[in-house]
Amino acid sequence: NKKLCLNSGEIIKMSPEMTMMFEVEDLAVASPATVSRVGIIYMEPRSLGNEVLLKSWLQKLPPGLKDKTVTKLRLLFDRYMEPGISFLRSNLKELAPTCNNNLAQSLMRVLDCYMERYYVKE
Repeated sequence: NKKLCLNSGEIIKMSPEMTMMFEVEDLAVASPATVSRVGIIYMEPRSLGNEVLLKSWLQKLPPGLKDKTVTKLRLLFDRYMEPGISFLRSNLKELAPTCNNNLAQSLMRVLDCYMERYYVKE
């Protein structure tokens, strides 16, 4: 029925062309009705882990990379990611709090910059 109900009691009817997307950090103030209506599934970042992110990233690497390179990247992540994050957590002070998944994903995005030349240009 595409209605947006605000805390003030005001109801805004949405047209068929309108779509709403929610990106939330947590569901601390969401009612169960809100969660079920919009179909939100929330997972704690630490329950997801870095392994899923790594697998997804490795699958999206350019097809021009040799299997040997992908295998080496996998080994490097397996060897250095967790110790690197542990070092950061115990020896450094972050200006803005992060979670392990964000740190891993940021590293993957930086590495993506170096992979740019291996993508096929249309």
